[in-house]
Amino acid sequence: MTLIFSGIMIHVSTIDWYGRSVSVIFFNGCNFKCFYCSNNDFIKVANQRLEPLFKGGSAVEIKEIEKQILDSKPFISAVVFSGGEPTTHPVELEHLARFSKENGLLVGIETNGYYSDLLKRLIEGRLLDKIFLDIKAPLDDADKYFMITGIKDAAEHVRRSLELKVPIEVRTTVFRSIADVAGIARSLKGMDCTYVIQQGIPENAPDPEIRKEKALTRDELAEFAMSVSFLKDVRIRTREKGEEKII
Repeated sequence: MTLIFSGIMIHVSTIDWYGRSVSVIFFNGCNFKCFYCSNNDFIKVANQRLEPLFKGGSAVEIKEIEKQILDSKPFISAVVFSGGEPTTHPVELEHLARFSKENGLLVGIETNGYYSDLLKRLIEGRLLDKIFLDIKAPLDDADKYFMITGIKDAAEHVRRSLELKVPIEVRTTVFRSIADVAGIARSLKGMDCTYVIQQGIPENAPDPEIRKEKALTRDELAEFAMSVSFLKDVRIRTREKGEEKII
């Protein structure tokens, strides 16, 4: 069977895995419908995987992505799979994760955490070294999670991913109207994970009301971080200064 990859690849990135130079492979399509999603261009082709892609990309046989990983290998130590939502493409994801590991590279996944069983299988197969888990609302508030994602049982699935036995970095993208950092932090209390509060970019959001907002400033994000000082490792990520450790 010929596997087809639908998405784009950034050959070298220094912002997706702190302290590492990585290749980032973006898969098209997502099962969530978050109204503030900054990667909305990848979601629009969720049901048209072989159509022309974001920023001039094209659908290719997966061996072409393998070649690009090898071409990037002298400059990277890991491959990060992102999207959209990479776990909506389980066969292609597992294939590329295995290829990356066989070539001596670490593997990370930026994920909404819904497909926890797939993540667990990758961990058990030693194909996944780190999860970058996007938590969008308090995990004890299923209604709010549903409001944001359009998926009724989303919070429970994300909770299962948070409990997986692998290093995890939790990320929350915040806007003035969507910023329940305290509630999300409660779900992380006592856990050995990094929590990154990311500056949302309103102009990238599909929702017209979000696009009217002003982005939260670096100092406002730092205040959010200081308010959850009961966590072990809290960082902020902004356009102005990149990633900063606050706690």
